[in-house]
Amino acid sequence: MILKYKDLSTQVIIGGNLKTEEFAHYYASLAQRAVLYEVSTTPKPGLVDRDNNGAHKDMDFYTFMASSSVLYRGFYECILEGLSFKEEDSTKLLDNIRKPGLHCEKAMFQATSGVNTHKGMIFSMGILCAAVGKLYEKDKNSNLTILNLCNEVKAMAKNLTTKDFENIHNKTELTHGEKLYKDFGLKGIRGEVESGFSTIQKNVLPLLMKWKVSKHLPLNELFIEILFRLMAENDDTNVITRAGIEGLQYTKDTAKAFLAQGGTCQPAFKEKIEDINKDFIEKNISPGGSADLLSVSIFLAMIEGFLF
Repeated sequence: MILKYKDLSTQVIIGGNLKTEEFAHYYASLAQRAVLYEVSTTPKPGLVDRDNNGAHKDMDFYTFMASSSVLYRGFYECILEGLSFKEEDSTKLLDNIRKPGLHCEKAMFQATSGVNTHKGMIFSMGILCAAVGKLYEKDKNSNLTILNLCNEVKAMAKNLTTKDFENIHNKTELTHGEKLYKDFGLKGIRGEVESGFSTIQKNVLPLLMKWKVSKHLPLNELFIEILFRLMAENDDTNVITRAGIEGLQYTKDTAKAFLAQGGTCQPAFKEKIEDINKDFIEKNISPGGSADLLSVSIFLAMIEGFLF
């Protein structure tokens, strides 16, 4: 018998066992849906959405749709790696998903004619997908919770920055990530996964718990609110690369001011975001790292049953 996704989600919630492939396909579909929800969220300042390209000249909404359409297989393979993982050292699982991660990046670049739309998101979502598989295989009758998944991600990424940057002082040519770590001590997405997505746990989880009970915002507004909470706290290396360390502080201050004024509950909030978007475009600011964390937040919320 082939189960529909609704049947699968019900079975997951009540703790029923799924066949390996059913499980992997279901959660890969949720990961892909989270990516689609992120790019569809509108308006977003400095970012590609349904209305405009933000601060980007080399990509648009359809570029992101093309990219999103080819990510499923990579997510699926990362979940399978987690399901088949038997070792005690979780950091070895991170090594195991590097190959499907690279395949996923290759598919993205082919779909977008060489434009980087989702590289950072593939990294963070791939790790999370592997964690989903590992936890389910470990105990099929336990609920997959945000806290458990974040702790597993933290275990997988233990000492990741130290490993990746150990020879940084001997290099003559540095990547953007290496340069930001050397100059400012910023770890970027590596630091975020090392912490078990602490920015999401501290700033997004309380909102999701409130929303689950009250449903006080439509999904689009909820996702915008999450994005601004992430922008207010995230050391977004995408912003620094494009607009410098001053641009990062400006982004945080702008997001905090928007939230202090009422966020998406304030009158004419869309018009205010459109003004911020124009400002960000002028300053070449695109909070792409926070957008990636929005995708992760949505995926985590769907896993725990906050939304479907």
